[in-house]
Amino acid sequence: MPFRLKETDPTLGDAVRRIALEQVQRAQREASDADLAPGHAIHQIRKRCKKLRGLIRMVRPGFPAYAEENAAIRDLARGLSGLRDLEALIETHDRLMARDEAEAGRFAPVRAALTRRKPDTMEQVGDDTRTALEALAQRIPGWEVRGKPRKALEGGLRKTWERAARAHDACRQAPTAEAMHEWRKRVKYHWHHCRILTPVWPGPVGARAEEAKRLSDILGDHRDLALYSDYLASAEAPKLSPEAATDLGRIADRALAELEREAFALGARFFVEKPKRVAVRLAAFYRIWEAEPRRQA
Repeated sequence: MPFRLKETDPTLGDAVRRIALEQVQRAQREASDADLAPGHAIHQIRKRCKKLRGLIRMVRPGFPAYAEENAAIRDLARGLSGLRDLEALIETHDRLMARDEAEAGRFAPVRAALTRRKPDTMEQVGDDTRTALEALAQRIPGWEVRGKPRKALEGGLRKTWERAARAHDACRQAPTAEAMHEWRKRVKYHWHHCRILTPVWPGPVGARAEEAKRLSDILGDHRDLALYSDYLASAEAPKLSPEAATDLGRIADRALAELEREAFALGARFFVEKPKRVAVRLAAFYRIWEAEPRRQA
């Protein structure tokens, strides 16, 4: 099922419970699927946890259980480390080697070393994860979204996007790897919010969701490349000739600079509008959609 509102959702609270339960049930199936590679299952469950945290952030002012559930979902995801960082390093290396200025043969020892780091035994989804998912599924039917839906949405959307705006400003001042990663997390939550709200006006809100995803992906690539640069500077990296090491570092630095330019160009368009206005507008779209005759019928 799509990660979004449906016309058949009687209320905003019903929509939140339905979407949350769909995500948890999918995670449960992935946790128990013997045919699914363990690394892929872990990656999927972690993504579903991020979606769930985005969902409850969207209605945070009207969701009394927010603090408890956000902590529970966060801890569930933290228990699943997976191999994401290692896989990201290999993918990042391959993307760099596809650039015109790269000579893959000169830097082959880096990829070989990364490949050797893969453990012989893949991490499995444990019983504690399955237990936590089952407990979460049991709690969801009792979730409540109180007060006026428009106010809950407006407050949740505004808080998330204000944090994204502050993170954007911090990156403009100092685009450190940590600051860019923080910006990405906030943008990703907004992407989830727009995905959920796309039915209220598919054209404009759907386009905003697509652009938020694009910005999130750019910032994700930046995060992976920053981790790759850290790896090259670590004692674990293979020894390259001084000339090769310098050239590879320059290639990575140029790629980072390109990603930053692309992210700031797109971010400037997003943050030209104040977060409060964005939140008010999206919440108003929901109110209009909620009252449409075809929904009432």
